[in-house]
Amino acid sequence: MKKWRTVTAIGLACTLVLGSLGLTGCGKAEKKDVITIRIAHDNNVNTPLHKAFLKFKELVESGSNGRMEVVIFPGGQMGSVQDTFEQCRRGDIEMSGSTTSNFTQAMPELAAWESFYMFDDTAHAKRVFESEAGKKMMEPLKRENLTGIGYMELGFRNFSNSKRPIQSEADLKGLKIRGYNPLQIKAWESVGVNTTSVSWNELFTSLQQKLIDGQECATTSFYTEKFYEAQKYWSLTRHVFTNFLWYANSDFMNSLSESDRAFLMECAQEAIDYNWELADQSETEILQKLKDSGFQVNDVDIAVRRRLGDTINAAIKDDIVASCGEDTYNMLMDAVAAQRRD
Repeated sequence: MKKWRTVTAIGLACTLVLGSLGLTGCGKAEKKDVITIRIAHDNNVNTPLHKAFLKFKELVESGSNGRMEVVIFPGGQMGSVQDTFEQCRRGDIEMSGSTTSNFTQAMPELAAWESFYMFDDTAHAKRVFESEAGKKMMEPLKRENLTGIGYMELGFRNFSNSKRPIQSEADLKGLKIRGYNPLQIKAWESVGVNTTSVSWNELFTSLQQKLIDGQECATTSFYTEKFYEAQKYWSLTRHVFTNFLWYANSDFMNSLSESDRAFLMECAQEAIDYNWELADQSETEILQKLKDSGFQVNDVDIAVRRRLGDTINAAIKDDIVASCGEDTYNMLMDAVAAQRRD
C-alpha cells in the first residue's frame, strides 16, 4: 500500500508540473498557442526596474487575455549581464538589458552616453532618451540580432566625502576618491580630484579608515551600502546618468504580427514610464531619510554643474569620440542641447 501511494504521489506531481507547462502527461505535449516572453536582468526584486518589469507582465498578460505570458528572472538568476546578452542574441530568452556602459566593447557607439553632465535633471534625460537621437542610439543592437525597446532609469551618480560639501569647483580640488576606470579617473583629475584604485567591496572600509576622502555613486547605492556611516556630505553633483537599455531578440520580435508588436511596445512604454516615476520617487524618499537623520545633503547649482561639465568633457571627449565616432557624438550632443529647458 505504501508503494502504491508513493507512485500515485509521483504521478500527481508530474501531472501538476507538466500541466502548468501545457503538457498533458509525463511524456506527451499538448500544443498551446501561448507566446512566452522570458526576461532576465541583474537587479534585485525591490528596485524600480524590477517593479517596472512586473508592470509589463501585468499589462501584457491582462491585455492579451492570457494569449501572452511573461516570465521574469531577476537578480542575475540567468547569469551575468554578458551572459544574458548572449542568451538574448541566440534566442534562449526573449528580453534582457543593462546599462549601456556594459556594452561599449560590442557596440562602441554607445560610448557617447559616457559623457559627464549631459542632463540637467531626470526629465531632461528622459526627453533625450526618447528623442529621435535616443532611438538612433539603439540601432547598433541590430548587428547583434537585438531590437531596442527603450531606456529605463537607474539614476544620477552623485558625490560624497568627509571633508566639505561640494558647492563650487574649488571644493573638489585636492579630494582623494575612488577611481575605477580610465575615463572616470581622467574626468575627475581634470578638475583637481585625486583618484586611487579601490574595489567596490573595499570601499566602505576605505572610507571608514579615511584612506580616501570620498566616492561617487547612485543615491540608492549610497543609502543601501550605508556609506553615510563613513561620510559627512552627500552633494548632488548629478555628474553621470546611469541608464538601463532594454532590448529584445530580433527574431522573436519579427515573428510577431504587426499588431502584437505594437501591443508589446505600448505595454513596454507604459512600464518604462512607471520605472522613471518610481525611480524619481525612490530618490526623493532616500534623500528625505538622509536629511531627517541629520545627514548633510546639498544641491549643486546648475551653473556650477555646467562649468564642471565643460571642463570634464573637454578632457575626455577625444577618448569618447575615438570609440563612438564624431558623427554619433555630435548627433547626441545636439539632441542634449535641443532638449534642454533653460
